[in-house]
Amino acid sequence: MFAEVVVDIKSSNTDRVYTYRIPEGMDIKVGMRVSVPFNNRFIEGYVISTTDNASYSVDKIKDIHRILDSYSIFDEKMIELAKWMKEYYKCYFSEALQTIMPVGIKQGEKKVKVVKINIDEIPFQLSKRAPKQYEILQYLKNRSPIRLSELVKVLNIDYGVIRSLQNKGYIEIYEEEVLRFSVKDIEKTKPLLLTEEQQKAVEEVKSSILTGTFDKYLLFGVTGSGKTEVYLQLIDEAIKIGKSAIVLVPEISLTPQTIERFVSRFGNRVAVIHSGLSPGERFDEWRKVKNGLVDVVVGVRNAVFAPFNNLGLIIIDEEHETTYKQSDLRPKYNAKEVAEKRCEIEKAVLVMASATPSLETYYKANKGEYKLIRLTKRINVSMPQIEVVNMSEELASGNTSIFSRKLFSYIKENLKRKEQTILFLNRRGYSSFVSCRDCGYVPKCPNCDISLTYHFEDKKLVCHYCGYEETMKETCPKCGSKRIRYLGIGTERVENDIKKFFPNARVLRMDVDTTRKKGSHEKIFYDFRNGKADILIGTQMISKGFDIPNVTLVGVILADITLNLPDFRSSERTFQLLTQVAGRAGRGEKPGRVVIQTYEDDHYSIVTAKQQNYVKFYNEEIKYREIFRYPPFSHLMNIVISGEEEEEVKNTAANTYLTCQKLINKLQNKSYNKILGPAPAPISKINNRYRWQVILKSEDRNILTEIAEEIQKMKYPKDIRIAVDIDPLNIM
Repeated sequence: MFAEVVVDIKSSNTDRVYTYRIPEGMDIKVGMRVSVPFNNRFIEGYVISTTDNASYSVDKIKDIHRILDSYSIFDEKMIELAKWMKEYYKCYFSEALQTIMPVGIKQGEKKVKVVKINIDEIPFQLSKRAPKQYEILQYLKNRSPIRLSELVKVLNIDYGVIRSLQNKGYIEIYEEEVLRFSVKDIEKTKPLLLTEEQQKAVEEVKSSILTGTFDKYLLFGVTGSGKTEVYLQLIDEAIKIGKSAIVLVPEISLTPQTIERFVSRFGNRVAVIHSGLSPGERFDEWRKVKNGLVDVVVGVRNAVFAPFNNLGLIIIDEEHETTYKQSDLRPKYNAKEVAEKRCEIEKAVLVMASATPSLETYYKANKGEYKLIRLTKRINVSMPQIEVVNMSEELASGNTSIFSRKLFSYIKENLKRKEQTILFLNRRGYSSFVSCRDCGYVPKCPNCDISLTYHFEDKKLVCHYCGYEETMKETCPKCGSKRIRYLGIGTERVENDIKKFFPNARVLRMDVDTTRKKGSHEKIFYDFRNGKADILIGTQMISKGFDIPNVTLVGVILADITLNLPDFRSSERTFQLLTQVAGRAGRGEKPGRVVIQTYEDDHYSIVTAKQQNYVKFYNEEIKYREIFRYPPFSHLMNIVISGEEEEEVKNTAANTYLTCQKLINKLQNKSYNKILGPAPAPISKINNRYRWQVILKSEDRNILTEIAEEIQKMKYPKDIRIAVDIDPLNIM
């Protein structure tokens, strides 16, 4: 008997399947991790199949050294998914398998020693001969079994006494597994009465679930239209026929409220998978799924790999979010694409949902690739009233504050009425940069081509790319002037000004700086929801998912931050952010209002966000995409070349461009193909590495994957790194 094994070596030379002999008596199953001999050492490998016949000389085949786990990590469907990822994202097979593999597996289960009393009657003579042993048995009589560590701590005893009792057979000591994470008990809720639109949505998707048909839906529902209740009732239908469900949310900040809703409906049959958990906790949650102890998984991007063997439904909430794409590590997968492929393999149903779908998704829905379901009305409440304020006019009239007069007065009114306010600004820190008024000096990061951001609380200048920081100086290091000015604003500045203007207001801030500690997302969210703060200030992590009835005012401090980024998706992201954050207002019985502050009040993304009119925005934006042949009218591939020597990076980028041109000519494809660059990346240096990029556009994705494969095989100077991303969501 032989096993086909993928070895954990990240090299194009070893990116293939190797055959090993299964020793007599070794119980090998498909999907197991094993240790195998390779080039005079033992390395980790993954069994993807077994066979009775070897494809070459048996004498040359080595034995598997040992099994690393007592169970399979991958089933055949997940191995099929990994094979697809390898080809689709042009990564190594081992990289695809490791992406699916649970975080924390090498730590294993957490086990503790437990003590159990083994006798019905405690010998009375022990009370005189061995009083400490007698005391222990008396304590265990009504508390057994109990953790050994707890017993030692409570009775202040040494292990010698316990060993004596164990040797006499009076007690038994054994190991028991403990789970490192569990969801909190929440009061049970019942299904809500659905509106006509919700009922129609549930019935349509339900038919696909019941028949086991692979179908793809786009649930296009305005903010507050009750999409979550639709999810809950669809999952209930899947569970009734013995199926399970995965719910993806875009980031950790959404999980507290989302988890609460799903646990209140499905109890302890819910598992949670996200990066806010420790590796051990995530492994425990994975094993709960693997062992069939749960029916529902709620989590971020990599929860799409939850090891259900009876998957019936995957729901992707806020499908337009860029966090579903893994852009920093290989494979650079998109959880939406992986979910679609997994549903196809497992004959499950995919539901993607958003109030502001990505242009590509909505385009596909209009073309019939996804079934489109609309929820056009809010549940029992009206849409918030949205006002746009031109900050140029505010400045011209003498208002130099970061708050327009209108927003300032509305905040004041809200505080009087004891209603809550959310203030949104998609930039953290106090000031975007600082500058000397006399010589114009701007402190820059020594490692990156970016100015340092000032953080008021720590009195530090910080680089948000490499983490470099330095203490803020009172005088200009170049000319010695004390005339330092702080330009641009961040969430810390907003918090500072709010506390200055409204000293009695209770304020919370949610951004990367305030949510570094474990559990901080949940604490800030619950404190705000429970009325412990009047104003919540935050970045995009507060722009979606927050359903708090007492929030009646949302203020967007500066809508132009995302609008002016050098990215063809900047208008789309601006519209999505504004619409989503506006949707946080007026979700209870009280009416909501929104103030959007901007310097470009006539831009179509601002105008349509004010009107809450996605279709109008889409019709405008899609025209520009078609003219310039950007997605969905083409696929992109971003090739980033980086290195410590600028000239070497520049020359390699030029050679990469020429190689791409030759490959396109060689393939003789008649579809639209275009190469942009080579050029310095928008941020041309990060962490002491210069960055150039070459961007390819093609109507045929296969052209890009073939070029990607060739580019990654090429030999480059030792220091040069090449990062290839097909269908990137960020080209910065």
